[in-house]
Amino acid sequence: MKLRIILLLSLSLAFCLPSMAQVRLEPFWPYSQYSLGFSAGNTTMYGDLQNSVSEPIYRVTFERNFNSYTGVGLEYQNGALASQENRNHWTNGLSSYDQLNTLALYGRVSLGQFFKYPKNYLMKNLFGLYFGTGIGCVYDDVSNITLKFRNRDPSTIQDYNEKYIRTTVWSAYIPYNIGFNLHLTKRVMFNVNYQFCYFFSDYIDGYNFTNPPANNYYNDMCSMLTFGLIFNLGPVYDTWYDENGIKEKVRHLSD
Repeated sequence: MKLRIILLLSLSLAFCLPSMAQVRLEPFWPYSQYSLGFSAGNTTMYGDLQNSVSEPIYRVTFERNFNSYTGVGLEYQNGALASQENRNHWTNGLSSYDQLNTLALYGRVSLGQFFKYPKNYLMKNLFGLYFGTGIGCVYDDVSNITLKFRNRDPSTIQDYNEKYIRTTVWSAYIPYNIGFNLHLTKRVMFNVNYQFCYFFSDYIDGYNFTNPPANNYYNDMCSMLTFGLIFNLGPVYDTWYDENGIKEKVRHLSD
């Protein structure tokens, strides 16, 4: 819930900034064929344990932009996931802390391509709102997994043995991104990105519990909220629109 509130506040701020300070150049959406991004934020884990613990994540992206609203990119992330279980009738407390590295190939589409652009700041700013998805792989090292059970009834803990616990995991995953880019200059953008990851493994948090009272019966998932900067590399271009929102041409912007 906190991550959703932060994301909404960030997007609201991004919409308001152009009217409060003249940071956006006209024409309003320059782009380059290649861009490099750096960002940092925190993670939320949705796994077998009940409570997620926020941990830092660092993100690097390299994009090939086909125009001002579509592109493909390569993303590398390094960070941590953590979760824990409350003390209850079946456990004295479980916890896991994961160091993960991810590499993904993704596509990105600006939502603004579905709109025409009258002389309206709100509509123009929709150009910075984007979504994307792709495919990637993750290497996960669960460094301090714990296993402490109160109930020793074999019928209750039959799933809770070593064959259902892993401390290193390789897995594919699907990232779903939604975010916002705000131009500070024609070469620098402020980026807010929210990513939801679906893993093709239930061992990302180290556990694969299928019997009650496990919290999750599905593959593990996580989300990441990051803030950072994206830099346009090489020549910078702009897709020019007339006052009626009709696309006219692509032109090069001089340095």
